Amino acid sequence: MGAVVAASAVLALTAAPALAQETPGSTEPPTSSSAPVDPPTSTTTEEPAPEPTDPPESSQPEEPEPTDPPEEPEDPEPGAGAIQERYEALTPEEREQLGAPQGEEVVESDSLRWQTYANGRFYWTPERGVTAVYGGIYVHFLSLGAHGTLGVPVADEQVGEGGSRYSDFDDDGALSAIYWTPAHGAHLISGPVLEHYRALGADLGFGVPTTDTAATPDSRGTYNHFVTPSGHGASIYSTGETGTHAVQGAIRDKWAASGWEQGPLGYPTTDETDAGDGVGKYSMFSGDGTYPAGIVWSPQTGAHSVQGVIAERYVGLGGPAGILGYPTTDETATPGGTGRYNHFTGTGGASIYWSAGTGAHEVYGGIRAHWANLGWERSYLGFPISGEHDVEVGRAVEFQGGIITWNRETGEVVDTPR
Repeated sequence: MGAVVAASAVLALTAAPALAQETPGSTEPPTSSSAPVDPPTSTTTEEPAPEPTDPPESSQPEEPEPTDPPEEPEDPEPGAGAIQERYEALTPEEREQLGAPQGEEVVESDSLRWQTYANGRFYWTPERGVTAVYGGIYVHFLSLGAHGTLGVPVADEQVGEGGSRYSDFDDDGALSAIYWTPAHGAHLISGPVLEHYRALGADLGFGVPTTDTAATPDSRGTYNHFVTPSGHGASIYSTGETGTHAVQGAIRDKWAASGWEQGPLGYPTTDETDAGDGVGKYSMFSGDGTYPAGIVWSPQTGAHSVQGVIAERYVGLGGPAGILGYPTTDETATPGGTGRYNHFTGTGGASIYWSAGTGAHEVYGGIRAHWANLGWERSYLGFPISGEHDVEVGRAVEFQGGIITWNRETGEVVDTPR
């Protein structure tokens, strides 16, 4: 009996399911209402996503709040203080020469300032800086209208190679200069006259002005008169038609005696030029506008004029370097008033005679001497109608009333009527 009870107890224990086992330490038996437990799997269970949070503060420093920029100092007016600085830099001697300031500095524009002193004036421009004009040049500068007429000084007063003093002025590109000497004072030279004057050597090579640049009486050009380093008179004349040329010495004296540019010679068309022999000089002129004119000078003959058709023929024959040589007379009317002539030095005596009916022709040497003995154009031969030319026996010149022939073999000169 006791064995049967024990066997029954063993069976009861082995038949109970495993889920009925209590969790260690549990006193409550499991019930059917307990939630089932999922079996474990190979997938890791996801952790819930963290709640979003504010980003961490940056480690960079915060930018400052924008503010207004500091005010920059205003730019000084152009040229302000430049004249005063130049004045203060003068030596005591220079300051005494310029004199004390007269009134306030004048500001005409951003590109022009000036200050007057007792004996001169300082100017300031952006291009030139501070330049001065003073003394006798300054006085003449004021009389001509100062910078309103001539512009501002290009530089301080200069000393020419010939010893004169001068200042250049620039009026928007138009250059002029005032030259001063104790003997002749201050005079203005401007435009093409100034340019040519300097090309000729200025005060050292050409001399110093004795007049301002002025308009010619016919308003066609401008001119200045000068005195050369040797003490002779000289001039420079300029027109648009004839250019700019210098006349000087005895040639200028002859031209002046003829009436300057208003006389029969007109305006100069060349400077004084060497005659080709290293001795004489000449200048050409515009003449009557159709035919040229000239004045030729040598120490032996002095200065004489040739003009019109006679001048044209003379130039065609080589001028003073040609067969006719230097003129010994000005162009002169014939005694009867029907023609014109010049005498020359060439070939034992030479001439050119002109009349309206015959033109201008040269006569020289033995033929000219024979014609002169007969009475020139008042003889039966009249005026020449050809220049000297070759003939079978020698040379000849034809005239209105006949011919004069020179025999090459015998040297005999004979006249033959027509």
